[in-house]
Amino acid sequence: MPPRLFKLGDWIYIAPVALIAFALGVYGFTTCGDCGASGLAQPGARSGLVQAVTHTLGLMKGTGGFPLDREHWPLFLAQILMPAFAFVSVFKIALQNIRRDARVVLARRLRGHTIVCGIGAVGRQIVESFCDAGKSVLAITLDTGTPDALACERRGVLLLQGDASETSLLQLAGLKHADALILACGSDGMNLEIGMRARDALKGVRESPIRILPQLRSEWLYESIEKQRNVALGSATAEFQPFNLNANAARALLGSEAFLRAMPQADTPSPHLLVCGFGRMGAELIVRAARCNFALPGQRLSATVLDRGGAASVASAEIKSPHFREIADIEFRACTFAMENASWHETVRTALNERMPFAVVIALSADDVALHSATELRKILDESECFGLPVFVRVWEQARLAEFLAQLEGQSAWPDRLMPFGDLASLTSPAILLDQSLDALARALHRVWLESVPDKSSPAAVSWEKLPEFYKQANRVSADYIPIRLRYCGMSLRAGAEPWLTFSDAEVEALAALEHWRWCVEMRSLGWRYSQERDNLRKRHDRMAEWDALPEEAKAYNREMARRIPEIAAAAGMTIKRDGAASRQLRAPGRRQADAQPVRT
Repeated sequence: MPPRLFKLGDWIYIAPVALIAFALGVYGFTTCGDCGASGLAQPGARSGLVQAVTHTLGLMKGTGGFPLDREHWPLFLAQILMPAFAFVSVFKIALQNIRRDARVVLARRLRGHTIVCGIGAVGRQIVESFCDAGKSVLAITLDTGTPDALACERRGVLLLQGDASETSLLQLAGLKHADALILACGSDGMNLEIGMRARDALKGVRESPIRILPQLRSEWLYESIEKQRNVALGSATAEFQPFNLNANAARALLGSEAFLRAMPQADTPSPHLLVCGFGRMGAELIVRAARCNFALPGQRLSATVLDRGGAASVASAEIKSPHFREIADIEFRACTFAMENASWHETVRTALNERMPFAVVIALSADDVALHSATELRKILDESECFGLPVFVRVWEQARLAEFLAQLEGQSAWPDRLMPFGDLASLTSPAILLDQSLDALARALHRVWLESVPDKSSPAAVSWEKLPEFYKQANRVSADYIPIRLRYCGMSLRAGAEPWLTFSDAEVEALAALEHWRWCVEMRSLGWRYSQERDNLRKRHDRMAEWDALPEEAKAYNREMARRIPEIAAAAGMTIKRDGAASRQLRAPGRRQADAQPVRT
């Protein structure tokens, strides 16, 4: 049965036929003077308008017997069309009710499924990604007649129509027996509201927690949840995992092998990055890069940002990190990327001539403009004989086209000439949303920390599922920094389970000091400063000092966590290999080097 058959939208085809039949009936009864309601001859008895309407409606019972001739043809057609209209209408309504009841029955029989609320561009892609992975999915949408909803139904997905904020509808969808509830309704506030209502409805009902994943697109709300320390959204029966597609795309890029290969050595004092297009994606990328990939002694990220907003674009980054300029040198230039003209080429050439970056990241909102700009920029780089300088381009939906263009640009000597990242399909896969492959190291890190932490009264001394978002984020940043620390010390993190590596005392000391350095950089980007006495209200911390000036207790903690990095890697299904000599010896930088660095007490 075609997906649109017998849906509410079909009335647009049925109604004109019904109106034509009704008009023919009224016309026939008012003009044919020998016909009554039963079709028997009644000479000289023409019907008035009201009688004609009544007689026409009576034809739906199928009682007409009018012949097909010159005088009675309108009534002949009306006596056929009116019963047909009545039958189709009743059948349509009955079938709709049967379909609705069948969906409810099927929903109640589901077990271990994923409920997706909101079928827009993101919700539809989530449904398709989960179907491709063989997952059982049920979707809730306000309108089952939209193209996105119909596409999901063609995949055999069970659709329920209604408002997901109604707990009763979630219960009909099998909330009690579902594995996950993914919320992509288009409103961050509504996503959280539905998630919390579902959490409250499950209290005392489930033994194992359901995973609730609200999409958060608003930077301020996402940051507000990340920064709260004392209250967890989840409960014993519901584990919250808010997701932000821009944040996940930035993490995936910065942790990719291609980006790590492109990064300059640790003794490069000011690695330079060219970012085309800013907004939320660009801000997320630069702030994370400055806090993690380039949070190294003696190194400070610099970037040239080309965006149509020019210097006004800084507002996006300030939402993410109000003091991000203290940890990175950013120059904004007005530049509008477009397919119809090449005026932006000269702006790009000027930026490249002034300072050649180690990589280019294109983060424009439209896929076609982004891919066109990437290929054009690749030509500009080739003109300057920068054949191996990588261009990373963010694509949203045109992933196949991006991969094809990357193959066209690929060279055996320079495999990373054009690299797409952050497409919607990969970011909405079960591996990212449910299995949290991006969080594999973070979860392992927290588990190891729980085993060694002496203060069990700490709000962070709980399982990952109950952890406030602030501490989850802290674990993520620390875990993302592990490959950077290892690279600094001449090692790398690879997939696979092999015997643990044992660090030397010098390696432990370097790894521990590096983590302290990263923590100081992150704290400074959030507005914290050094003080001999800690003051959370004024953002003063007594441990934002150089490694040599730290109390022995703080050093011992960092050393212990550094010593257990091989164990953390193994818990995440990874192993550590020595690649050669360390990039450089760790040294305590002077106070005057950069504002983002720790101070000497």
